Amino acid sequence: MRAPKVELPGGARRWVEEALGLLVGHCGTDGLRRPAVVPGEFVPDGYDGSPEAARELCLKVSERMGIPSTRIRFSFQLEQVVEAGQLLAATLVDAYVARSLPAFRGAAAEDVAAVRTYARMPGAETGDRFEELLVECGVRDGTDGDGLLPEIQRFAFLDFLTELVRCREIAAEPDPVRRAELEGRPDRPDPGTAAAEASAAGRWTDLTYCLPGVELLPGHTAVMLGSGLLADPTVLIAAASHELGHQVLLSSDVPGAAGPLREPLTDLYAVLHGFGIAHANAALDEKTLGTPTVETFGYLGEHAVAEALAVYRFRQHQLVRDGPLLPHWHQALDPEPRARFVARLEELIGGPPTVLGW
Repeated sequence: MRAPKVELPGGARRWVEEALGLLVGHCGTDGLRRPAVVPGEFVPDGYDGSPEAARELCLKVSERMGIPSTRIRFSFQLEQVVEAGQLLAATLVDAYVARSLPAFRGAAAEDVAAVRTYARMPGAETGDRFEELLVECGVRDGTDGDGLLPEIQRFAFLDFLTELVRCREIAAEPDPVRRAELEGRPDRPDPGTAAAEASAAGRWTDLTYCLPGVELLPGHTAVMLGSGLLADPTVLIAAASHELGHQVLLSSDVPGAAGPLREPLTDLYAVLHGFGIAHANAALDEKTLGTPTVETFGYLGEHAVAEALAVYRFRQHQLVRDGPLLPHWHQALDPEPRARFVARLEELIGGPPTVLGW
């Protein structure tokens, strides 16, 4: 529950130190030169959990990270976007089989046959629900804007591609036993379940890349966050700083930024830019311990974030010497990550920070 969600090469401690050094080497030391963000001081007074207040908080996160926000579409309806995207993907499957869209008319016959045989997507009976979601996402609200349609379209196309690859894989398997195993894999979550799972998550997407039949928004990106994040500004800060990290890293030449470790690396990028306290405190909801569903956040996990925060602080103090090595803001950490943060600092310098006078 407190460990990294993915295996980190060489172990979490070694990977964190090496990866943080890599980020500093490629991104510079600006993130280290600014004080850490204390959520209680960073969140504006009167934050009420509304989408408007959440947007203002996300803009503050973006400003702190040095990321221009004029072309970032922040939204807080990820659940609806995920569900609508999955329902729209079903219509793309139908269009692919019928070759009714120009982009699908050149599809290989064997691929069309595979999709016709093996696709398992929601059926046409979901049309009413899809229309409801479009209204909720501002696509059918009578304004001149398109609401969240660009985001929905991209989710739908990626869902469709995932299903296409799955069907190809099954059809290409010569062994009937293995083919039956592939076909019998657990069903993908239904749209409603997928939407519920998205409520405590975030997604970043580029709205400029070309997809068949999808309108481009040149220069625009989207940060989509679940409505379940709005009530806790600390978790919202952690989620926003992670998704905005993708904005920088995926367009950079940082090794691993687009690889299998991109998610923990993006967590670490947020730590480098001062958001380690929010990530450490959001990593595990202590109130859910002992319940059927323990709520966690992020990819590094509480332990690795706390240790990353210690390495961040050690490097920061070496660079700016801004008072004692053990900063006042460590009191803002929850008890478990605070203890781990202090212990890691002691290891880094060979003794208790206060004793050594750092």
